[in-house]
Amino acid sequence: MEEKDKQILVDKRDGVWTITLNRPQVLNALTVEMFGLLRDVIVEAAEEEAAECIVLRGEGGNFCSGADLSVLGSLKEESQAHEALSVINDLLTRLHQMPKPVIAAIDGVAVGAGLNLALHADFVIAAENARLQEPFVQIGLTTDFGGTYLLPRLVGMAQAKRLALLADPISGEEAERIGLIYKAVPAALLHQEVGDLLARLRRLPKQAYSVTKEGLNQSLQHDLAHMLAWEKDQQPALLQHPEFAALIRAKMKR
Repeated sequence: MEEKDKQILVDKRDGVWTITLNRPQVLNALTVEMFGLLRDVIVEAAEEEAAECIVLRGEGGNFCSGADLSVLGSLKEESQAHEALSVINDLLTRLHQMPKPVIAAIDGVAVGAGLNLALHADFVIAAENARLQEPFVQIGLTTDFGGTYLLPRLVGMAQAKRLALLADPISGEEAERIGLIYKAVPAALLHQEVGDLLARLRRLPKQAYSVTKEGLNQSLQHDLAHMLAWEKDQQPALLQHPEFAALIRAKMKR
C-alpha cells in the first residue's frame, strides 16, 4: 500500500490498482494537493503494464463530499483558481481517456466534484442507499469536474438540468434507474459486485477494450460517417493482433 501524502492511498495488487480517497474525517473532501496526487497516480497507472484495472473508492464509508470548501475559499486570486482548475482538467482528461478499465465504487455520499470524478469511470457501482448530488449552483458556482459535459450525455438534458440546476439529491437506486450510473446494489454487496465486475473485465482482450473505449468516447463529438471511417481504420489492426488470433483459436477448439 502506497501513501500519497496519506490523502491518497494506492493499493497495487494482482493487476488491480485501488485508489482510495483518504480524508474520512471530512467525508473525503478533495484538496488542491489531492488533485495533483490523483493525476500523478492516473498517469502512472496508464503507463504501467502491470496495472490492468483501476478502482476508485473512498475511505470510511463515503466516496467523496466534493471539493473541500475551506480550500475553495482560499483561492481568492483568479490566478490561483485558474492554476487549480488546470490541474483538475488535466486529471479528468487523463482519467476519461484512460485506456484501461476504471470502476468507481460509491457508498455513503458522492457530492459535487466527488460525484463527477466518479462519473469519469467506465463503470460506476453505487450502494442503493448512497446519496448523490450536484450542489454547485446552491453555493453560487457552476457545475465543474466535467459535469456539464457528462450529465446531458448520461441522462439527457431534462434530467441534467434537474440535477445541476435544482440540485436534487438522488439515491444510488435512482441513479441507476435514470442511467447516471452502471448499477446500484445493496450496500453490503458493493465490494462483492466490484470484485465480480473486475473478474469479468480482466478476462476481456485488453487491446480491443482500449480501442472500443476510445471509439465510444470519440462518438460523442462526431457523426456516423466519421465513426464508420474510424472503425475502418481500427479493425484491420485488431484483426492482425495476437489477442484476436488466440481467441479465435480457442473458440474453434470448443
